[in-house]
Amino acid sequence: MYVSDIEQGKGDNITGIKIREKTPLVGSPGDNIVQQYFKFIESRDIQGALDLFDDDAVIYEPFSKSAGLNGRSAIEPFLQVSMMANSDLHRTIEIEKRPDKEPDNIVVALVTFEKGDKVQGRFTFKFTDSAGSKKIKSLHIEFL
Repeated sequence: MYVSDIEQGKGDNITGIKIREKTPLVGSPGDNIVQQYFKFIESRDIQGALDLFDDDAVIYEPFSKSAGLNGRSAIEPFLQVSMMANSDLHRTIEIEKRPDKEPDNIVVALVTFEKGDKVQGRFTFKFTDSAGSKKIKSLHIEFL
């Protein structure tokens, strides 16, 4: 199966989110982490979202004046604001299929946010193996 739709009242008690994947549902560990990230944002699970990040992870996002949010203590306030800002939005997430030559430690998700108007963003996740498990090392967010 290649498409997962999580809609209001269906699946994982998450509302207002649709995930359309261009890769199989049983994808790479990176694909699964990306899906978890958006589920945690939707369900406002700050600790769950933080646990996906490496201790020295960096988020590059277009909203702050800094070069990047370094470390989990700097990432946490950003996630809190993201969770509040996303609470009334519907979103569609497409995980781009990687060419065979691309490394497994990068996943790109195209996200369409809707509340009347539509805005699309590209979320590029890079991963590292930390203590035997895959963690988000960096997240680059850009709006198209």
